[in-house]
Amino acid sequence: MNTPVAIIVPFNDWNEWVLECVRHCAALTGPPWVLWLLPDAPPPPEWAAKLAALGLGERLRIEPTGPGNPARKRNIALDRSGAEVFALLDSDAYAPSGWLAAAVARLEGDIAIVTGPNLTPPADPLWRRVPGRVMESPLGFGAACIRHVRVGRRFVREMPTCNMLARRMAGLRFREELDTGEDMMYCADVRARGGRILYDPEVAVFHHRRALFRPFVRQFYNYGYDKGALARGGHEITYIWQALPALFTLYLCALVAALLAPLPALWRGLAALPLALYAAAILVESARLARSLGELWLVPSGFLLGHLSYGL
Repeated sequence: MNTPVAIIVPFNDWNEWVLECVRHCAALTGPPWVLWLLPDAPPPPEWAAKLAALGLGERLRIEPTGPGNPARKRNIALDRSGAEVFALLDSDAYAPSGWLAAAVARLEGDIAIVTGPNLTPPADPLWRRVPGRVMESPLGFGAACIRHVRVGRRFVREMPTCNMLARRMAGLRFREELDTGEDMMYCADVRARGGRILYDPEVAVFHHRRALFRPFVRQFYNYGYDKGALARGGHEITYIWQALPALFTLYLCALVAALLAPLPALWRGLAALPLALYAAAILVESARLARSLGELWLVPSGFLLGHLSYGL
């Protein structure tokens, strides 16, 4: 590489998680890098002082962008940095010291993107760990659960931009018309050019989850809504399993109608059987995932709320 790696972190407002992200970036080992922060506005004096205290000097670039979605902010950093290789982090995520070195070491041949899981921080409070458990489970997040738990090294179709290192491709940009899902479309565009996406469990970051209940429900609702919009637009980044929450929601509506209808008890029982099996499955999976008594109590509700909000 002839240029430092550009580590790109887009966000709206200054907060403690941004400072945590920067602090961990300051400890990164590996090739030379420059950290690009893309807030809506410059840091207030107290935040500027906190950043200066980290001693990053010219390795820190702050580029206020005004209001804009993550795709627009990332494109600004790509244009201004001129970096051959760039790394992407979310502002509510932080990387271990060996993250960048591990990712760069895998960027070879036709591998255009190196990525890995974004893990739930073990010290996070219960209300944030519970959504993390749901996202770590195949029952909660389908095949995409590998985004949130370590599995073996493999090539994948897509991964989120909260943890990604990529080689610049001429003319390839993030789609600014998309507020979410732009990372999946970027992966699709990379694959269309012949690039491969490598998942490595050692290229992991820690990512704070949305808290139970309202922020978590809103996040899963947005996931489902945007996936549906992309599917209706003909984009090939959706899978059959992603339709299951919507089918489950429709089933619950049909079940309510069946229970209210003057049907024989046998038919009502048969109609309720899938719900009973679902309840048993989430209880067993919650017991497998839970690492505390509090998690054991709350993870089942996380599964149900996640599936319903995604399927609406």
